[in-house]
Amino acid sequence: MLRRVCVYGNPTVDYVHSRGGVARRYGGGVYYSTMALLDEGVQPEIYSVGPHWLFMANKLWFFKANSSYSASPMVFKITYLDSSRVMEVLEISPELTSGDTHTGVCYTIVNPVLGEISFSLLKELRVKSIILAGDIQGFVRERRRGFLGYKGGGLLIDVIGLFDILHMDVEEAIALTEAESKHSALRRLRGLVKESLVVVTEGVKPPILVTGSSVSEVGSERSRVCDKTGAGDYFLGKLFLRIVKGLKPREAVESALEETDRWLSRGEDKLLHRGVSPFLNF
Repeated sequence: MLRRVCVYGNPTVDYVHSRGGVARRYGGGVYYSTMALLDEGVQPEIYSVGPHWLFMANKLWFFKANSSYSASPMVFKITYLDSSRVMEVLEISPELTSGDTHTGVCYTIVNPVLGEISFSLLKELRVKSIILAGDIQGFVRERRRGFLGYKGGGLLIDVIGLFDILHMDVEEAIALTEAESKHSALRRLRGLVKESLVVVTEGVKPPILVTGSSVSEVGSERSRVCDKTGAGDYFLGKLFLRIVKGLKPREAVESALEETDRWLSRGEDKLLHRGVSPFLNF
């Protein structure tokens, strides 16, 4: 039974460009991971610098950040080009601090978008977390002339060891390990992983489960969708729940993958919770 779940990360405003046109959406890693929790009746505490209205508009969310903040969200332009996407950073929100964290202990998901959680803050959260799950995206990304790029090595390698459950896509894995290829990155990840469970995703291809003892594909190739914004974050939320509930790693990945595919197949409806948009009045 989950007593407390704490989720960390800043919200975003996403302008999504695809073959269907342009859509403005409110999101970010914290939003999509939280949606995965809400879908199963888990009501988390949200820790973010704001802006508050993005969270308070959905009355199911328990917003816990410092009420003195009135920061703007991160703003992204996301352009889908067939199977790839290009992300431009239009506005950046500030970092969280030690004063923005939970007291006591918690089951914790850390899902920053772009640098809003530092390595030192992550270490603090590790101490206060029964299980710590996260996405590498907010640690490995950096802004380069307005676009998102990747960095690797250094302290980023130490980030892996702080998590019990960690998600990344294949490009992030290559950058993180400073490898020349996918296969080289997976070999290096296996050497870095100790007690952690790492899942590497690559579009519609089967995800790869990396532990200290093995590297293996899970499932089979899936249906392609035009707009997969938030899929990795939603997957992380479902994977976290399955592991906490006691499923073995491979079973947990398979279940989380199925749930995410169902969520993606809902199209625009996937952005609504219980039939009502949490941002209907904004």
